[in-house]
Amino acid sequence: MNEGFSIPGRRSAAVAVAVAVVMLLSAAPPAFSNDTPPVPTSKASAEFAPGRLLVKFQPGAAGAAAALTKKVGAVKIDSVAQLGVDVLRLPERRAVRALDALRRSPVVEYAERDGRVEVSETQPNDYWYPSQWSPKRTNAPGAWDTSTGDASIVVAVLDTGVDPSQPDLQGSFVPGRDVVNGDNDPSDDHGHGTNVAGVAVARSNNTVGVASYCWKCSLMPIKVLGSNGSGTTSNVASGITWAADRGAKVINMSLGGPSNSTTLANAVTYAAGKGVVMVAAAGNAGSNSPTYPAAYPEVIGVAGTNGSDTLYSWSNYGSWVSVAAPGANYTTGRSGWYGSFAGTSSASPVVAGIAGLAFSAAPSASAAQVRDAIESSSAPIGNAVQHGRVDAAGALAGLGAEPSPEPSPEPSPEPSPEPSPEPSPEPTATQSESFSGAFNKKHTSHSFDVTLGAGDAVGRLTFTKVQSLTLTVKNAAGSTVGSATGKSILELVSSLSAGTYTYVVGQSNRGSFTLSVTYQAP
Repeated sequence: MNEGFSIPGRRSAAVAVAVAVVMLLSAAPPAFSNDTPPVPTSKASAEFAPGRLLVKFQPGAAGAAAALTKKVGAVKIDSVAQLGVDVLRLPERRAVRALDALRRSPVVEYAERDGRVEVSETQPNDYWYPSQWSPKRTNAPGAWDTSTGDASIVVAVLDTGVDPSQPDLQGSFVPGRDVVNGDNDPSDDHGHGTNVAGVAVARSNNTVGVASYCWKCSLMPIKVLGSNGSGTTSNVASGITWAADRGAKVINMSLGGPSNSTTLANAVTYAAGKGVVMVAAAGNAGSNSPTYPAAYPEVIGVAGTNGSDTLYSWSNYGSWVSVAAPGANYTTGRSGWYGSFAGTSSASPVVAGIAGLAFSAAPSASAAQVRDAIESSSAPIGNAVQHGRVDAAGALAGLGAEPSPEPSPEPSPEPSPEPSPEPSPEPTATQSESFSGAFNKKHTSHSFDVTLGAGDAVGRLTFTKVQSLTLTVKNAAGSTVGSATGKSILELVSSLSAGTYTYVVGQSNRGSFTLSVTYQAP
């Protein structure tokens, strides 16, 4: 049976990624949600797209297929052409009976529900370019001595799309696809895809924004999830085959779901047969239950670790997870700003970027050789994953690639300028903290204490499932020194003296939020 996918998302103060209804394969709800619902006994399920079936008929049975489709009360609305799969639509109330009839027919090879996938609610949390621990922890500078990427190596990002105006992604794009709307404009109307792309292939060593893993690799944006971070199994399968047919060497999927799908598995096999390295987020449910596509044998499933090589509590784990990678990275966002992005949705593009570097350094290497180099060079971190935490320099060395006579410079030889029009202080002069939470009837507001230095403090509040929220700043005496109310994304800039302040987010009895506060170091 095929279940939904989602994008890895945040958990508590950290960002977690869940896998569920094809939404930014971050498991649980969209991307990787933290609370994937069980399959209900009713015909309608949050794990499936209502009234949609995926059917592969036997070869040469076109006439019988059309008759059977009509007999069960369905109509063909789409297909995953490369896999010979028809997408059928019918009233949801007839879905279970129709599925049973299709499966019993001798002209049907297989039939299944069209699952949902989602993106996680992970959101960037900082404007300025800070010190990035992830590349150093994974020995990326050593890899950059050998290669900083090559434009001939295409990394496809299957997600919510990518913002084509992001300054730090300019010069990286090759034509992409919007599978959701059936056109060639894979712009990002959610934000998750732009976050993912920046970790893997943002332009680097250019005095702008952040340093990615594969500075010069090309980016193929493929939109398989909608503006709500949700999509279908058929969208993801179509995205995989589309990328594989158009030269992608690496496919990143920061999304996923708890159930196996024959259609998705066949799409993965199809791409593997074309020499593509596929990478997927393991999910943020803190569970050892497999999620897909991360658990498919042809895919490198990725868990999330912190700066001490310890698995984050929200990260999924187990022998079905191939490797681990830093689960918190500074990256690109929509509208030209930058911030921190956490969850297995963030860890997955680390590995995708390293795969891009590997192909760049060793162009004749096969997909199997690149995967083996990444896995075998990983640093041991216990039994949480099958191999270990990835090592970029080790992966390239495993392919026989050697440093150039003149090593490439570090990604930022000079301090990166502010992403905003006015220059900002040195990255070392600012700090940022990120908080997240959810509302219910008992908790209609949340408070967070921040100790900061004198100067401007920027609070940035993103949230879902609620029209507006209020962000308030109070001093140690409890007096309000700043407040703002509005829709997501809500911004509050306060000029404060040094001290400890309380940021209050409210009022609501539903929805979830992420608050980032950037301020002068005490």
